[in-house]
Amino acid sequence: MPQFEYQAKDSRGAIVKGVLEAADSRAAASRLRSSGFTILTLSQKKAPLGISLGKFTLTSQKVTIKDISVFTRQFSTMLRSGISAVRCLTVLEEQTKNPRFKEIISTLRKDLEAGTTLSASMARFPQIFSTLYTNMVAAGEVGGNLEDALDRLATFSEKDIAIRAKIKNALTYPIILLVLAVGVVILLVAGVLPTFTSMLNELDVPIPLPTKITMGFSNLLLGYWYVFIILIVGGAFLLRRYIRTPKGRANWDRFRMKLPVFGPLTQKTALSRFTRTLATLLQSGVPLLQALDVCSRAVDNAIYSEEIQRIANGVREGIRIGTLMSQSDLFPPIVVQMTTAGEESGALEELLTKVSAFYDQEVESAVANLTATIEPVMLVFMGGIVGFILISLFLPYFALLGGIK
Repeated sequence: MPQFEYQAKDSRGAIVKGVLEAADSRAAASRLRSSGFTILTLSQKKAPLGISLGKFTLTSQKVTIKDISVFTRQFSTMLRSGISAVRCLTVLEEQTKNPRFKEIISTLRKDLEAGTTLSASMARFPQIFSTLYTNMVAAGEVGGNLEDALDRLATFSEKDIAIRAKIKNALTYPIILLVLAVGVVILLVAGVLPTFTSMLNELDVPIPLPTKITMGFSNLLLGYWYVFIILIVGGAFLLRRYIRTPKGRANWDRFRMKLPVFGPLTQKTALSRFTRTLATLLQSGVPLLQALDVCSRAVDNAIYSEEIQRIANGVREGIRIGTLMSQSDLFPPIVVQMTTAGEESGALEELLTKVSAFYDQEVESAVANLTATIEPVMLVFMGGIVGFILISLFLPYFALLGGIK
């Protein structure tokens, strides 16, 4: 995703600089304004070459979601123990092993000592601290319950990490099977088949159709292997660039949601993330419209993001969330009914928390079903391909043996 350098004024009038990722300049400007900044300059950052004058520069170590989760949990725990925020950041800076994150924590500490709010300082690093993160910290600072806001953020990120890990683990074994199967096919087609082909030509044996197909693919692979590599690498590159565009991302997410096995998992993951994010923001005291705006960017699904923006626009006109949800096919009846009940009883965040817990369990079940479904399908599919190649190799010899008898 493109990066944009900006210079802006925060709510106190202090000038801040930073870099953020966004689909385009309009999206970048929208993110800055929603965080309370007045934009002074905004320009797309050029990709670094990786080499500076007179010396090589290494890319800084990436700050992972796990790093941020551990930082948030420890920060919250120390604040609850009565330690000042500046002292907490000093301790966290000393014990953090990631050099990039250590520099960021140091900047947070210095800004806090200079009188800048923690949320405003974090907003300088939108690639590290998301809009969800900075909004919740800002709400915690205003309400005087920063440790509670950080505790909710830590719980939120821990659940998010757990869900991502389960999905990743579910896909690991099928991917390994696919790689091994492709390796076996290439070994048979490129290594073994040419030897069999030369032997068949010497024996002048009639070649069956399956063997002709396999031999044709072998000749194509050996003669134009570089074309296959260019097509695979080039196709992956173009697809990745297309997905990074707003239209491409919407089409990609729509395609994923229609897949037989992955579609339900994609939808349940988006619903889990949306309800959990909205509940967490409302519990921290973030206003509803602002919370919906944050959710539209945090849900990580372009189709749901558009729907959430539509809901936010309807809420501005005085329409209830449950009513707006019922007008879309993306929100199941349980989400609509629980949201409606929450609005009527004044306990929207509590019921959304229950919905998010329900969909967390649904995601776990979907991941288990995904694993149970995709593994046998992969085994049958790849076993069929390998079996076809082996049969096509031995068919001419069976015919030759039959002719000898």
